[in-house]
Amino acid sequence: MTKLSLLVAAAITGIALIVPSKANTAPTSGSGESRAYLHSYNLPSSGLALEGYCPVAYFAVNKAVRGKPEFASTHDDVTYHFVSADAKEAFDANPEKFVPAFGGWCAFGMAISDKFPVDPTVFKIVNGRLFVFLKNKDVNALELWNQGNEREYLKKAEAHWAKVQG
Repeated sequence: MTKLSLLVAAAITGIALIVPSKANTAPTSGSGESRAYLHSYNLPSSGLALEGYCPVAYFAVNKAVRGKPEFASTHDDVTYHFVSADAKEAFDANPEKFVPAFGGWCAFGMAISDKFPVDPTVFKIVNGRLFVFLKNKDVNALELWNQGNEREYLKKAEAHWAKVQG
């Protein structure tokens, strides 16, 4: 387990291994206007990515874990919450490593030339990238993704994303 994995795991379980960081909170837009779909990202009106789940935790502990507002960062005008100061620091050092692919839209949706909302607890790391998927009572897009040809889906998803991103 890497140091970051241990620190994220400690933050999830409440074990105090986290050292204070020079982190400051994310700026807020005082305008009150919706930030949904900012730069083609899949966001609620709050502008909070992944519905508040920590993008670093997906990689560090292979689990969807809610972040905390006190550990927030903004990248490309999109706000992310983290489980700890260490997770925030890792993100700040290399945000492109952790941001979800396709602006946080469902990877399977992108592969079939559509934008689907996601359940941020349904995810897969593919080639070092975070893919999130739709899941509701009728559809589990991750299962559909896994039943198909992942290489072809990736190719199609990348092509559609290139057309629809802002």
